[in-house]
Amino acid sequence: MPTHEEHILRILGEATDPLFPSEITDRLNREVGAGAAYTTTKIIWRLNGVDEEVAQMPDGRWILKRFMR
Repeated sequence: MPTHEEHILRILGEATDPLFPSEITDRLNREVGAGAAYTTTKIIWRLNGVDEEVAQMPDGRWILKRFMR
């Protein structure tokens, strides 16, 4: 079973543009379904935990580093 971080990295990898933490949270909660307990705060905490793979844009959105130009 994928970890929370792997789910977040996959969501960012499938996105066509960088995403705000709230957008990542919404997408993850839709996938999990009823009773989803992901919060924006938890997503930000997890994003900071994988900072070698993601970067925060000046406007607060997040992107995979491999997609940065």
